[in-house]
Amino acid sequence: MPRLVTVLAVILIGSAAHAAPDRDVRPKTSPFVKELNRQCPGRGLHNLSAGDLELIMEGFVEGLTPTQRRTVEDAVGYRCARIEAGLTCANSASLDAYRRLGVLPSFVREACATKWTCKAFADCTQTQP
Repeated sequence: MPRLVTVLAVILIGSAAHAAPDRDVRPKTSPFVKELNRQCPGRGLHNLSAGDLELIMEGFVEGLTPTQRRTVEDAVGYRCARIEAGLTCANSASLDAYRRLGVLPSFVREACATKWTCKAFADCTQTQP
């Protein structure tokens, strides 16, 4: 019986470690957040959910060159392939790749153009044009 309790505890701890975060995991000092604050202050876009940020990234990646796209794909694969990771890992790796490629300001410009505004993490609304 004690072994069963230990096994269940390990399973629960492991599950909790891989659960989706209930708060923003991007540090307020990241280059992405700094650029958001510069280009569209007060909109709280650092609070976009991982899924909403991913949708913006999908549109942005289409405008990159094939070499730039491959760089982003490689960054995501390198950082996230060996761990059980979701969109948060892929988004973070993509943002780092955008920074290294020098296109982070362009990505943020596109994110600001989406008309999203966030009050808190994953509490965002999009105004219609």
